[in-house]
Amino acid sequence: MMSETSKFTEDILNAATEKAGNIIGEAEAETQRASDEAKTSISREAENIMRNARADAEAVKRREISEARHKSKLHEEKEKDIVMTEVLDHAKKRVLDVAKDESKYLPYLTTLVENAIRQLGDETLLIHLNKADMTRINRTNLERDVNKGLQKPIKIEWSKEPIEAAGGTIVSSPDGKTRIVNTLDERFDALESKLLVEAGKSLFGQ
Repeated sequence: MMSETSKFTEDILNAATEKAGNIIGEAEAETQRASDEAKTSISREAENIMRNARADAEAVKRREISEARHKSKLHEEKEKDIVMTEVLDHAKKRVLDVAKDESKYLPYLTTLVENAIRQLGDETLLIHLNKADMTRINRTNLERDVNKGLQKPIKIEWSKEPIEAAGGTIVSSPDGKTRIVNTLDERFDALESKLLVEAGKSLFGQ
């Protein structure tokens, strides 16, 4: 028969064992909750990382597409500029080539002189030519053709100083205070912007 001391000791041990079991159970439950929370937190963090990674990837993709389009646009504009430069160079060459054919150039030069005289409206005028035209143009014939075109006599004086131009003329008052520039270079420059617009429409539909 168990003594009172033994029974008392057993009760204490049983109570301690039960208490230990409860503590271990609570610890295991707490550990499980912490583990579940950690898993949930890790999962949530992983989702955030993936979401941010997808957003970053989309941003990189959009940036690369934008850069590619920009580079393509720059290349396209560069190619257009090359084409338009060639068009202008060809057009300028054709304008300047007029001066090489005297049969075409003399009537054209006469028209340029007439137009300048009409704009100035003076009775006495000073005509300026480039160095080549000063030696090859028959001034008497030019004066005759100009007077015939204007249908009135005009006193024409000739400048002794050549102008820097591919062709055409500068017509001024004798004192030089008023003048009209009708050189081939100026004529082309005046047409350049219009040529660019027309060429752009024709070549690129702009």
